[in-house]
Amino acid sequence: MRLGWDRGSLNAADIARDAVAAGASALTVHGRTRQDFYNGEADWRAIADVVAAVPVPVIANGDVDGVSSARTCLARSGAAGVMIGRAAMGQPWIVGEVAAGLAGRPVAAPSPGERTDAAVEHYGELLRLYGRAVGARHARKHLAAYADRAAEAGFGLPEADRRLLVTAQEPAEVVRLLRRLYDAPLARAA
Repeated sequence: MRLGWDRGSLNAADIARDAVAAGASALTVHGRTRQDFYNGEADWRAIADVVAAVPVPVIANGDVDGVSSARTCLARSGAAGVMIGRAAMGQPWIVGEVAAGLAGRPVAAPSPGERTDAAVEHYGELLRLYGRAVGARHARKHLAAYADRAAEAGFGLPEADRRLLVTAQEPAEVVRLLRRLYDAPLARAA
């Protein structure tokens, strides 16, 4: 759930109590209102009101994009855990990195090959879950995110191939392009 509809109606604690009364055994709260959409910063302190209102674990969500933000979110909200949303797009391994970091365990960043394998597996599972037509449409935002994350790491595809990656209808073509994401550092214009 979100904190409420807007800043004038922060009713997440009331909804949480009702959900627990109806049998909920855990809750996830996003630190923004519906009207906030994804603008501004998540209000982790407001999630603390929900934590105080119910006897079940509350998971905090919003703006968690690494170990540092996860620690801060947990400290401010008092939540039992964190959920990672948009920050995991194009880099689902971040969930394991954050979990390891919170547990005090070192974690090695995935190799380019492991990143490629994750992208290919994710794409295949979307097609399997939704079917080819719907899965291909749903996958576009994820494919774009994988391409963006590869570019942030200094890899990626030329712009024409990136465009093809997110528009191709043939799964074999998409997989071929995904397998090229981390082949070699992408030349940058000077």
